[in-house]
Order: sequence, then C-alpha cells, then structure tokens
Amino acid sequence: MNLKTLIFLGIAVLVSACGVNSDDPELPKTLSDINYNEYTINDLPYEEKPYIYEYVRSMTMENFDQDSIPVFVYEGESYYHPVYTSLFGIRFVDGYIRTGDEDYRILAERIAYKLVENSKAANDKFLFPYNFSYLYSSGNLMVKPWYSGMAQGRLLTFFTRLYSATGDPQYLEWADNTFESLKLLKDPFQEWVVYIDEDNYFWIEEYPAEGEPIHVLNGFIYATFGLYDYYLATNDPEAQKLLNASITTIEHYIEDYRNPGWVSFYALKDKPTNPFYHGVHVDQLNLLSKITGEPYFKEMADLFESDYQASE
Repeated sequence: MNLKTLIFLGIAVLVSACGVNSDDPELPKTLSDINYNEYTINDLPYEEKPYIYEYVRSMTMENFDQDSIPVFVYEGESYYHPVYTSLFGIRFVDGYIRTGDEDYRILAERIAYKLVENSKAANDKFLFPYNFSYLYSSGNLMVKPWYSGMAQGRLLTFFTRLYSATGDPQYLEWADNTFESLKLLKDPFQEWVVYIDEDNYFWIEEYPAEGEPIHVLNGFIYATFGLYDYYLATNDPEAQKLLNASITTIEHYIEDYRNPGWVSFYALKDKPTNPFYHGVHVDQLNLLSKITGEPYFKEMADLFESDYQASE
C-alpha cells in the first residue's frame, strides 16, 4: 500500500468519525444533549429565598481557626468543609444585609478568601475539595481530595450573594469560576460533578461516585438553588439553561423519591431514608414551587408531607 493510499484512508476515517450520529450511545454526551423545559423563574422577595430564616444567625462558632474561619471536625481533625463552611458565609452575608453590621461582612469575606485559597483552580474553574476520605456507603468510598456538586452549588450562592451585598467584582469573578465547574461532566480522567443519564437528563451529583450514580435529592436541589442565585444576578443564558435542565430533571424524577406512607428516599441508589432530610425535601419542593410558579412542586411537597410528618 503506497503513501497516497494511506493518506486517503486516514482522511476517510476522520471524515467518517466526524459524521457519526450524535445519538450513538458510545459517544460521550455533551451539555448540548440535555433535556430541559422553559420555566418562569421568579425573583422571590429576599426573605423567601433559599437559606434565609426568620432570625439572623449570631457570629458565634463552635469550632474555628486562628482567623475565625469556621471549621468542621471529622475524626478529630479540622477541615474547611465546603458545604459547612460556606453555609456560615451565606448566613453572615445575610446578617450583613439585614443588620448593616460590618463584622458580618468581614467574617463572610474572610471565609470566601479562605475557601478560594484552598480551592483547586484550573481553566477558569474553581473546585472546592473535601480533604478527607469519606465512605458514603458500601462500594462508594470518596477518596480525598474529592469534590461535590452540592458544594459547588452552595459556593455559587455564597459568592453571588456576597457580590450582590458588597458590589465587589472580585466575588462575581469567583462566582463565574464556580459556575464553570457545574459543566464538568462525568469523566474517568478528571474531576467531575455533573452527569447526563441515558435519557439525557442533567444531574448535579452530591457524591460523584464511579459506577451507578447515587442521585442524592437534597444535594441536587441545593445546587440548583446556586444556579438560581447566579442566574438572577447575571441573566447568563448558560446558567438559565442549566437551571431549567436541573428543574426539569427534578420534575421528571421526583415521584421516584416518594415512598408512599413513609419517609421519602434520600437518594435513588439503594433508596435509603432519613427523617431529617424528608423534611428538607418538603421545604425544597415548596421553594421550587415558588421559584417556578409550578403547582406540581407544591402538590408533591404536600404529598411528601402527608406521607410522613418530619416533625413527629
């Protein structure tokens, strides 16, 4: 076989590969494949938004470092836990907004800088690590450092609200970088936090484990709230698409989490139950109903609540 023939065959293979049907199940999925409905997204009054409670949180902390950054103690060691530490940040931003007390702002900004300092930054993306290994369940060991879609979504809320409260463009840039992480699709060769299933529904995974996806409900919805905050602040069309896609997935699968007459399922894999998170599900579904104006989410919240009264 001469050189010209080899070149021709090589070009033919490339042309053939480029022309493969995008529905081929062997090809990796992309964000262009995802299912999404168009929802009305309501900008709720501040006091009705996620993470806003009747009371302003005090600045006291049980565990903190030398710079008054809250830390999470696990197996005797202290860590900057992305979900735990950033929730203090969100609540301190709320304290600053509602009281005007500069000490709240100072603490919130310290938390933001510490979390960014400890992040993995690459290609305009921030990933916030769990620096301890965690056994979610048999066969699902999250090996340090690992990353969580729920954490990424909560940090997105934190930076977005810190920007809105202070007007400092640094925090918007950090929100942008965090939003970019919510495009990291499942990949055996790099960190990832989102997943597209065989029916092209978009999932944000609290525990991005290998093998069968876990699909934790509360973590997915909290991450969706991050997309909600970011979209309201930026009107970014990509954020709108991912927000709509997340809500579409929740609407499509929510009945699979219902456990009629009892506690709703915490996750779809193995379907564990937890009374505390059942109450969280009810609250989250009520919020999704307000955000979208869709009565279906309110109906499901009422059904979940009728199955089991979490306060009992």
